[in-house]
Amino acid sequence: MFSQTYCQPHKGILWVLVFFMASLPLLGNAHETEWPGQKLAAIFPEAKKFVQRNAVLTPDKIAAIEKELGAKLRAEDQKPIFYIPISEKKKPMGLVFFADAKGPLGVIEGAVGLDMKGKVVKVAVYEHKESDAIVGDEFLKQFVGMGIDNAFKVGEDVEAADGHEAASNAVALIPKKTLVMSYTLFLKRKPKPDVAKVPMPEAPEEEMPEAEDLKTLMALMIDDYFVVVDYFDEKESKEKAIAAAKRLAKYAKGISNFEPPKNADQTEEYRYLQDTFSENLLKFAESLEKEGISDETREQWDTIVTLVNQAHLRFSEEEIDLDTY
Repeated sequence: MFSQTYCQPHKGILWVLVFFMASLPLLGNAHETEWPGQKLAAIFPEAKKFVQRNAVLTPDKIAAIEKELGAKLRAEDQKPIFYIPISEKKKPMGLVFFADAKGPLGVIEGAVGLDMKGKVVKVAVYEHKESDAIVGDEFLKQFVGMGIDNAFKVGEDVEAADGHEAASNAVALIPKKTLVMSYTLFLKRKPKPDVAKVPMPEAPEEEMPEAEDLKTLMALMIDDYFVVVDYFDEKESKEKAIAAAKRLAKYAKGISNFEPPKNADQTEEYRYLQDTFSENLLKFAESLEKEGISDETREQWDTIVTLVNQAHLRFSEEEIDLDTY
């Protein structure tokens, strides 16, 4: 079955691979029913544009987030939408997340900006029924520079607005929620050092070429894609195939930083294919390193190619000739 799948004509496959990973649904959520352009610009004023990124929270991820927060996620938080600010040089600058928290007098709605290092650059509060002290610059600026290791608790690393400790803790939950959800979904935490063990020097990561747009990124991925295909065909160069699979997985993580094509189909099925493809590609890279050619890796690659073909049939309006890239 595998040979029948990957021996099909390759034209259009890599374009669809990039196409459905990068195309992001432009839908609102309970926090924002319209494009929040002014609010986004206030958080990242130097951004040239913003790209919307929808995320999927599985029950396991929801449970992990709630455990770390020590609070239940609101229904509005369980279909999170992140906004990626893009610089003039077409590079991501961080992310913005609109979140809310339950205060003593009602819901407090706000937003948080994080930079590429996972540090808070701004906390904004919009709708609330609390004292205006919680929206003052002096109170909100204390969150700037905080990260995932901060407690975000009054009495520890947060100074309450005068006489409003409960409301201050509610506001502090907004950046904490943003950080916990971002790290659960996208970011990687550094392991805490074990003083009982002698640290081993880390091998330097391979430097990846930078792509200015989707077309360039597709061109970077094509060669690695066919290295894996040739490995299954000819059963040679396992090391090259492993390296190619790892690079594909790394490229896949950055696809959604770019603006999606104009004719992207915004459907639940589209998001499902996008998320499933990304997860399967990462698992395949790990399995290929451990097992090489096996029934499991053949099945994983079959699944990846099938997903790409499904996306092509459902969401691509025309076939792209890869020979032109």
